[in-house]
Amino acid sequence: MWRLIVFWFPFSHSFLYRFLHTGVMSDVHVTEHLARIGILLDYSSGRLLFFNAERGLVLFAIRHKFTNAAHPAFALEKAGVLTLCTGMELPEFVKQS
Repeated sequence: MWRLIVFWFPFSHSFLYRFLHTGVMSDVHVTEHLARIGILLDYSSGRLLFFNAERGLVLFAIRHKFTNAAHPAFALEKAGVLTLCTGMELPEFVKQS
């Protein structure tokens, strides 16, 4: 089973997003709180992107040859609110790539 796990850590002046895939951890530091994070799966091309949905900046990208159905799952570590929006129009930076 293929998995990608994302963790979020707030610090006083920045935020850390930690992506864990096949035992490899990739850290992404940002200086602003991201109100919306976009996730784009291009199944046929084997691309999975996480991006700042307001600015269109890619946070993390991975290539993987998908051979089975993709089943996204979301969870919060602590009580909070998670809002999922689907059917969004593709960001300009994706249309141009």
